[in-house]
Amino acid sequence: MTGTPALPAGTTLVHIGPYKTGTTAMQGALWEARPALAEYGIVYPGDAAHEIDASMAVALGYVYAGKSLDVYRQRWFDLVAEMRAARPRIGVLSSEVYCEATDDGARAVLDALGPQTHVVITVRPIVRLLGSQWQQYTQNIPVPPYDEWLRVILGQDSEGGEPESGTITPSFWRRHRHDRLVERWVGLAGADRVSVVVVDDRDHRGLPAAFEGLLGLPDGLLRPPADKTNRSLTYPEALVMQELVGRTSAAPWSSADHARFVRFGAARGLQAAPPDPRAERLLTPAWAVDRALEIGAGMAERIGASGARVIGDLALLSDRALAPAEGENAPVGAIDPGAAAALAVGIISKLTGVHPRPEHRDLAGPVERAAWSRHRAVAELWEADAARDGARGAAAREIARRARRRIRG
Repeated sequence: MTGTPALPAGTTLVHIGPYKTGTTAMQGALWEARPALAEYGIVYPGDAAHEIDASMAVALGYVYAGKSLDVYRQRWFDLVAEMRAARPRIGVLSSEVYCEATDDGARAVLDALGPQTHVVITVRPIVRLLGSQWQQYTQNIPVPPYDEWLRVILGQDSEGGEPESGTITPSFWRRHRHDRLVERWVGLAGADRVSVVVVDDRDHRGLPAAFEGLLGLPDGLLRPPADKTNRSLTYPEALVMQELVGRTSAAPWSSADHARFVRFGAARGLQAAPPDPRAERLLTPAWAVDRALEIGAGMAERIGASGARVIGDLALLSDRALAPAEGENAPVGAIDPGAAAALAVGIISKLTGVHPRPEHRDLAGPVERAAWSRHRAVAELWEADAARDGARGAAAREIARRARRRIRG
């Protein structure tokens, strides 16, 4: 990626993802390098590597259940103000949720950042995204088995064999029709303000080097941190997660409860635990690999014709050498005890983290409210014990004071 022309001073670089194309890695690299970036006039604002709630609020017009849209929408504009106040050579924002922005959301982002905004889109071969995105969906919503999901997504069951979204994970093609994503943002911002970075998973320095070139940074300054909390699941782990999500997607579980205790509790607990080295990884059927490579070739052609600047080789989008492991997974007959324990640890960590404040959060779901009620009952017992102990201590101190007075007398 060396030789990438740097963006001009005064530019705001907006990395819009999409998902599973190195966004987390680049956000981590930018966050870790903030002191060094400042020396080169680069500002990456915020209090976290990814200000996802603020990005969702302005781009999508909603936030996760249990959070305030108005608060996080204002948070996004505060980030923009923070960036402008620093008067950087180049400001940087990064969030994969921008790839799903509504028309109003996309315009709001571009209008707020001004005419010197440059949009960066990172793309990977679709064939490498199928398994990771199915796994991601299994952590959030009920989805069919992998083979059945593939047949719907890749259009095997549709008339004409066109890729389908339908009612099964419709966000997949909103995120990963990379050609249409590029065309859309070229239409919004202009071809001269859009760069497409093609990610080659065999070259771990390729993506950071592309950003270093765009930002005018020395080679090696951006180093994505090792992220063990976002690893791929083994096939048995994915099935356990799929079963749990299926059981927690109806009452008494609300969307707020599901997000807090399952998505960011159980799933994170599972990913933080080391996988069973003997467990089978997710395999993609050969027919699906062939179809995904065919779709990738068509995407490459349209991206090349879009007028956007391309960094990397579009031929990678249909390169069979980058395809994942092919085959059919063997049936799983029993739940992995280690995976079940990791899920439980993740949920318990979130349950114990419910704060026993005098009142539960207004946006708390039924499960969180039940946990709060238990924590609050224990807290009230402790408070009552402390009050009794305090009263006893005060009485003892008064008796001792009077005794000292009589002794002195």
